[in-house]
Amino acid sequence: MESYTTITEGMIMEGKLDAGQSPVLIAGHFKGEINAIEVILDASGMFDGQINAAKVELSGNFKGKLTTEELNIGSTAAIDGDLKTNSLVIELGAEVSGTIGRKS
Repeated sequence: MESYTTITEGMIMEGKLDAGQSPVLIAGHFKGEINAIEVILDASGMFDGQINAAKVELSGNFKGKLTTEELNIGSTAAIDGDLKTNSLVIELGAEVSGTIGRKS
């Protein structure tokens, strides 16, 4: 069973999080940088900063830079940023602005 590093709804965090092999779930607000194997931004979550992860799922508000192998953008997501990925899924209803490019 995976153990998630969780920023729960109502929490506000700022800084740098190096989660290693632990997935990160953001339901609150995070400003800064996250390095992890997997990051999930819940529909209630807000992120402002930079994410570096192997797999990312965005359903909340994202602003910043993102580098990942696999990116899934949910229908409730509002994205404004610079996204770099090798695999991309965007659900109908998602709001995406900024740039999307291939991860080199």
